[in-house]
Amino acid sequence: MAHPTPIDRSVAVLLLDGDQPSALAIVRSLGRQGVTVHVASSVERPLAASSRYAGKPVRYPDPLRDGAAFVAWIQARQQQHPHELIFPVTERTVVPLMLHRAQLDEQRLAIAPTAALEQVLAKDKTMAVAESLQIPIPKSIHVSNLAEASDAAQVLGYPLVIKPARSVGQDASGHVQLAVSYAQTPAELKERVTHTLQFGQVVLQEYFSGEGVGVEVIANQGEVQYAFQHRRLHEVPLTGGGSSLRVSEAVAPDLLEASRKLLRAIGWHGVAMVEFKHNPATGAFRLIEINGRFWGSLPLAVAAGADFPFMLYELMTTGRVGPHPAAEVGILGRLLTRDLLWLEHVMRQSGAGGVTQIPTRADALRDSFKTFSRRHRFDVQSWSDPWPGLVDLGRIGHQYWDRLAGVVVHRWRLFRAWRGSKGALQNLSQTTAAERVLFVCYGNINRSAVAHVHARAHYGDRWQIRSAGFHAQGQRAADPNMVKAASAHGIDLSEWRSHCLSAADVEQADVILAMELAHIERLAALHPGARSKCHLLAAPIASSAPEAEIADPYGKAPQAYDRACTRVIQSVDRWLKGRSAQPASATTR
Repeated sequence: MAHPTPIDRSVAVLLLDGDQPSALAIVRSLGRQGVTVHVASSVERPLAASSRYAGKPVRYPDPLRDGAAFVAWIQARQQQHPHELIFPVTERTVVPLMLHRAQLDEQRLAIAPTAALEQVLAKDKTMAVAESLQIPIPKSIHVSNLAEASDAAQVLGYPLVIKPARSVGQDASGHVQLAVSYAQTPAELKERVTHTLQFGQVVLQEYFSGEGVGVEVIANQGEVQYAFQHRRLHEVPLTGGGSSLRVSEAVAPDLLEASRKLLRAIGWHGVAMVEFKHNPATGAFRLIEINGRFWGSLPLAVAAGADFPFMLYELMTTGRVGPHPAAEVGILGRLLTRDLLWLEHVMRQSGAGGVTQIPTRADALRDSFKTFSRRHRFDVQSWSDPWPGLVDLGRIGHQYWDRLAGVVVHRWRLFRAWRGSKGALQNLSQTTAAERVLFVCYGNINRSAVAHVHARAHYGDRWQIRSAGFHAQGQRAADPNMVKAASAHGIDLSEWRSHCLSAADVEQADVILAMELAHIERLAALHPGARSKCHLLAAPIASSAPEAEIADPYGKAPQAYDRACTRVIQSVDRWLKGRSAQPASATTR
């Protein structure tokens, strides 16, 4: 459709985050419109730079590691290229640009006003605005510590959605990109909240059963000028996350109205995606969040005719968004890299159980045939711009080859460790020289704790028992779930306190019994001379090499704790019971 006034396409665009598939969609969109696009990234050879529409790529300092250096780079770039717009794609670059916009020529930054961005980046502020507008939101509670999280779980119930208060957090090492996670048990809640609290407050939300729907818009001073909607068909992880397959659909009036009210109240200017959970059976919905930048499924929008990159260019250069045709409904968009991962999860039937229903293998096969539909599009692969697709396929092949090689190598090393450990057991039963046994796992609050207490109670008159973990923090109590599981076997972990592995522990031990091959290899790397005395604890009870490891139950279902506890006890008995009682010797923790 013709525009009332011509658009000056001589203004170039510096596109940040060029390693993202959505950045590739922007390059193709603007390139087809005759706009010069310079692709920039913090990584070498970003995907978008391989497009036929991209010029020579430029590299900037990683904003997550050194935000000041990144901002200084942008300043220098603006001085050298005064007629260039800057399009960030992710929060990695949006946040530092927002924080330092006073030092920059903000008229050339394609980001929303700071006040609006602050309300979008801080999820609690987003929800507060929605609640004031009577837009349905999930029940949410902000927590600052584990005690508050536990209390909130009693109110909200399981499963729970765990959200960082901000998408980009910060700790002593710099900015960190954070993600949403889920908890179905108190153990999972403790694990995931503990991690996220390192970077700021956490929002706990009720889990609303529905499908992920995104309403993408471009707004001019708070007024939506154009809208597009997609529905997620595949998400990775299966519990909910980034989409790998989606479909364009007609914009739902109630979702569009909610989006309009939100963005008007916030005073949004530019592109955004308003994300909802929508229950198609009841029509009920909940606001999830607002992504205040280009979104991951942007390639679908462009393929369907919703050319948001060019609309933003138009808004930045003319101050308005002209009329554009409605997007086509029923277009499928697939991000191949992520969708292969989705297929793996489905084929393994591994998911979140109570949080989401795992698609069947028949579902996966049926969806694979959609690739041959004339309405199907790949995010990266394109006949008209083939090189990025070939680069992507090469990366996929390399990734899977590395994984396959890693599996083969791991299995061979595990086989050797299993056979070696079984041989060591026979030697141990025939010698009286060995007295000091060290049990090792990662945290010393689950598996090695059980081994220590059980061995001390039953074999303390024959062996000197110690245990330790690689975790940097000592004096931690045993995992409550393992305390319960161990209690059923007559093992009391109520007074347990963890111990950090030291060089003295390794040097003094005659035999080191580890739970996983990774523990042995880490010990060998830290203390090369100790390799010959490191063995797999479960080797004697394992009928094959894969069974010779005892998996960490941390954060898993109660059955995993009970299984780990049982296997540890059985393994300890096989290793230590063969020796006759010796004169009593001191046992230490």
